[in-house]
Amino acid sequence: MVERDDREYTIMEGNLLEYPIFSMERRRVNKETEEYIWKESNIIGKETGEKKFRVSCTLGIPNAFDFNIYNAVMRLYTKKSGAYKKNEVHFTVYEIAKELNLSFTGLTIKRIKESLIRMSHTTLLFENAFFEKKENITKVVHLLVQLEYYEKQKGNRLINMVKIILDDELVNSIERKYFNLIDFKIFKTLSSGIPRKLYEYIEKKKYRKNYFEIGTKNLAKRIGLKTSKISQLKELLGKANDELKKQSVIDQWKFSKENIVYYFKKSERFKEVEEDLFHLENLVKTFYETLGQKIASDILIREGMTVLQDLIDEGFNTKDIEYTLGWAVDNVKGIHSIRILPKVIGKALGDKESKELIKKREDLERKKIVEEKMKLEEEIRKEKELNTIFENLSQNEKEELEKLAKENLIDQGITPEFFLPTMVRIERNKILEQKKLMNKKIVNNLPV
Repeated sequence: MVERDDREYTIMEGNLLEYPIFSMERRRVNKETEEYIWKESNIIGKETGEKKFRVSCTLGIPNAFDFNIYNAVMRLYTKKSGAYKKNEVHFTVYEIAKELNLSFTGLTIKRIKESLIRMSHTTLLFENAFFEKKENITKVVHLLVQLEYYEKQKGNRLINMVKIILDDELVNSIERKYFNLIDFKIFKTLSSGIPRKLYEYIEKKKYRKNYFEIGTKNLAKRIGLKTSKISQLKELLGKANDELKKQSVIDQWKFSKENIVYYFKKSERFKEVEEDLFHLENLVKTFYETLGQKIASDILIREGMTVLQDLIDEGFNTKDIEYTLGWAVDNVKGIHSIRILPKVIGKALGDKESKELIKKREDLERKKIVEEKMKLEEEIRKEKELNTIFENLSQNEKEELEKLAKENLIDQGITPEFFLPTMVRIERNKILEQKKLMNKKIVNNLPV
C-alpha cells in the first residue's frame, strides 16, 4: 500500500473527471471525433432531458498516454501555482518524464512532444454540462489553448522547454471549487490506462459517501472504454477494481445485476465530524493565516481539508488536530505547508501528554501544599480551643490532668528527666480531646 504521509497532488477540473476526454487505448486513436449522450431522469424515472459530450481532434482522439501526460502537466501546474499567470504553466520535458517515472530517452521526448501537440488540437463540447448560477450551460473548451515548445541553452546543453496556456473556462471552473485533488503517488502505482482513469472517476464520486452504484456499461462509457461486451467489461473493470482495493481507494466492490457497487471505508470518528467540514476549512485557513498567508488559495484549502480528514479517519479527534496545528507553527522551523501534519502529529501529542503529566504533577503538589496548610491551621485551631478549655479548669483539675499526662508519657517510655513543657502540653491536650469526644458521644446518646 502507498504511504500517504507525504502526498503529492495533481488538480483535475470536475468535468474532465466526469466525461471521457481520453480513450483508454494505448496506441494512437485514428478517430477524429467521439460523441456521447446521457439521458437525464427525475426521481420517478421520467426522462427530463439529455447531456451531450463531444471530443474532437484532427490528430486523433487523445489516448491513455495523453491522459498520463495531461495529469503530469496538471501536477506541475499544482506545484508551481502562483509562479505564473493563473492559466499558465511552464516546465521542461524532463520534468514531465520525471513526474511519470519515464526513462528520459529520445523516444520519450518525441512521444511527450507529440502528446502535447495532439492535446493542443483537442476541443471539447459540453452540452448542458457546466453548472453556473443554477443553470446548465453548453460550452466548447480546449484541452490546451496554446502550446509553445522550444529549446533553451543551459551551459553546454539544450533543454526542451514548454509553455502551456490552459483554457480560461477550465481554470475558472477550478476557481469556483469544482475540482478534485488526486493523490499522484497512488495514480503512479496503478497500471496505466483503465485503473488510473477509474481511480480519478471514483475519487470524484466518493466524496462524503459510503458507497457509489453505477450501471456497468455507463461506467465503461464514462471512462472511455470502447468494448460493449459485458463479459469483457466485467473482466477489465474487475482487474482495475482489484488494484483500487489494494491501494485502499475502495474498501469493497461487487457486480450487482447490471450495476457495479463501490464501498468506501470511513471510520466512525470521521462520520462524527463529517458534517462539520466548515470547521475543518476554518482550521486550514487559520493555519495559513498564522503563517502569514492572509488569503490561502482554494487548492491549499482543499488539500488541507483532505489532510485533516485523513487524520480524523485514522482516529485522531479535532482537538488533537487543533493542538498539532498550533504546535507545528510554534515548533517546526521553516514550516510552509499543512502536509507536514501527519509527520509531526505523533511528536506534538507526545509533547502535549508530557506537558499534561507535568501539569498534573504540579497540580497534585499544589493540592498537597494546600491540604497540609489546612491541616496545620486546623491543628492550631484545635490547640487554641483545648488551651482555652484547660485554662477554664479548676486548679485541682489542671493538676490532675497534668499528672495523668505525665503518667502517659512514662508509659510511652519517656523518663521524667526528659519531660519538656511542650510534650506535657501536647499529651494533656490529647486527653482533653478524648474527654471532649466522649462527652459529646454521651450527650448524643441521652434519651430525648
